[in-house]
Amino acid sequence: MVDEYYKKFSSINNLELAWMRLKTDSSNVFYKNYYRNLFSAYETTFKENLKILSERLRGHSYKPLDILRFYVPKQSGLHRPITFLHLDDMIVYQAFGNVFLEEYIDQREDLENINVFSNILNRNIEKKIFLFLKWQEGYVKFLKKIKKYYYNGNKWVAHFDLAAYYDTIDHGVLIDDFSEDSEFKDLFQKCLGEWSTHKKTKLKHGIPQGPTTSNLMAEIYLLPIDKALSENNFKYLRYMDDIKIYGKSREEVLNGIILLEKECKERGLIPQTTKYEIIQAKNIKEATGKFPSLKKQELNEIKFNATETYKHFKNAVKLENFDISKVKYILKAGKKHKYVRKWILKNLKMRPELVDEFYQYLLKYSNDPSIGKEIYDMVLSEPTSYEYAEGKYWDLLSFFVFDDEYKQFLVDYAITRLDNVNQEYSLKLGLYKFLCSENNDLVFKYLEKESSALILMMIIPSLPMIEKEYESLLSSLMDNSYYEPGLMAVVNVISQNKFYMLTNMGLPTNDPSRVIENYLGKQGNIDSIGQIMKQTYGIPYCDKWENLLDSDYEHANILLFNACKSYNIDGNAWINYTDTFNEILIRKFILLLNSKRPNIKWPSLSSKIGQKVDYGVILDEGTRLYKNYHKIIGPFRNLHLRRNETPTSHAYFKKSNTLTRFVSPEEKKKHSDKIKEVIIH
Repeated sequence: MVDEYYKKFSSINNLELAWMRLKTDSSNVFYKNYYRNLFSAYETTFKENLKILSERLRGHSYKPLDILRFYVPKQSGLHRPITFLHLDDMIVYQAFGNVFLEEYIDQREDLENINVFSNILNRNIEKKIFLFLKWQEGYVKFLKKIKKYYYNGNKWVAHFDLAAYYDTIDHGVLIDDFSEDSEFKDLFQKCLGEWSTHKKTKLKHGIPQGPTTSNLMAEIYLLPIDKALSENNFKYLRYMDDIKIYGKSREEVLNGIILLEKECKERGLIPQTTKYEIIQAKNIKEATGKFPSLKKQELNEIKFNATETYKHFKNAVKLENFDISKVKYILKAGKKHKYVRKWILKNLKMRPELVDEFYQYLLKYSNDPSIGKEIYDMVLSEPTSYEYAEGKYWDLLSFFVFDDEYKQFLVDYAITRLDNVNQEYSLKLGLYKFLCSENNDLVFKYLEKESSALILMMIIPSLPMIEKEYESLLSSLMDNSYYEPGLMAVVNVISQNKFYMLTNMGLPTNDPSRVIENYLGKQGNIDSIGQIMKQTYGIPYCDKWENLLDSDYEHANILLFNACKSYNIDGNAWINYTDTFNEILIRKFILLLNSKRPNIKWPSLSSKIGQKVDYGVILDEGTRLYKNYHKIIGPFRNLHLRRNETPTSHAYFKKSNTLTRFVSPEEKKKHSDKIKEVIIH
């Protein structure tokens, strides 16, 4: 039976709320911009799409997909990973988040704006599509609380930070605090495992940085720590993973830090020892620490006055007191100024952590090809260690208009770089964008071999409409098991009134989501057993299982799901679940034979007194069923006999009275291969 948490999580209402929260979220525009075109296309038929997603979740045929990861440079010289999920996975992740939110919203209320100031939960039921309140509200209150503590005599302060916080969140600890239920719990851990790394060996810790849902999960993970510090009456303030403890003596603060460290280590979190310090603050600036704060007057000056922008920028970039927060704001919001431009061009290679801000500012000069040439000379003429930065600058060059000779030079070099990159996806994205801007048909050759569907999704809106190559790519995308790039290609074709290109295009053959079919107005039902069979045995998808299994379909679906889930965990459980599923299948097969060939004496399914005939009797070698269909029934019978000789069925062999034995990996594979042959047959 499906548990209550899983029912709530997989319901259409919850998925619709998840989708609404995703599309209206404005807290991370940088991340959402990568999905902007996809969101618009999905929205067209979102109700049909979510109905099928709900069916897949309830039928257990949904599987989390692989991720795409960019590594963005940090000021330290290291990287911050940004994880991109497939859209169905983003919706599912937010659907989990919705259930978590209901569970924890009341527990967090007494801490918000008192001890905790980041990601303040929205409690306005009329605006429930918004997950959090605006971050500025919490941040302003955070700074006010610091001032209150300081001016009340709490001059001693500890600045405490966590190392690689999102990467160290333990999946089991996160869900164990929430639910004992296996179905909800199992899928949640499976999803986080898939999204923790792009490697085959999955991790049991780490949540994807990028989706707003992860901010919620991160806050929930810290909730027991927040409670412990609050209940012990420490002057504890937290904004994200930056923590401060205030007191009137060093000992008071130290006691708080000792408790904080213990609580963090109990949850597998690692204190950032290089950033930890206890000081006696001489002024409010020292009490606040390194948190940025721009006054309203400064914000207005930067936005509207180029001369003032220059003054603020000159002060912010002084090496002895480099104010990265102010620099970022000026580059995003400030007016053009030649000093700022010169400083940027001089620091393109030395400040990779500012690449996104440099990109945004230099876009203002895209009508000046000499600036584009300087960008190439400074950061692209020789490969950099930061692939994200190089990709971003190739993307930037796509906005500049060069003369034919220089353009051809850049195209040739971009192709050379493409030939020498492998998994550097952020670099490939920039190179693709540049080649697309030059209407270069060679980009299609690379895209047809591109392994990342999410990179394809991101680049397809920029593709030139070179019809022969576009049709070829479109055709290959229809065989892709990911719908995002195919949907983007179809949207492009329709938006440019090239409907004739869709005439001979077949529908997707491997896509379980049916999103493209919905978009084209060719909706169809799904068959979860057919999808699980395809995922498990690699056989072509079939949607006839519901017709065959009739009223036993749901039970059979759960049995097959549990068989697949246990395959790599417990061979004995796998063989038991598979044999039970097979019994339903064989009984339905006999009913079908009775209706199609009633003159043949097929095995009886019920005794004279109405009891079901034992499955083993039905499979007996002497029956007409076995004689007519021994290639099908034989493997089923062999698996059933082996199932009876496992410790999960009997303690002893009936004939020898010796102990039964566990299923070996070799036996499991042999029986699985035979079952696959039967299903294909």
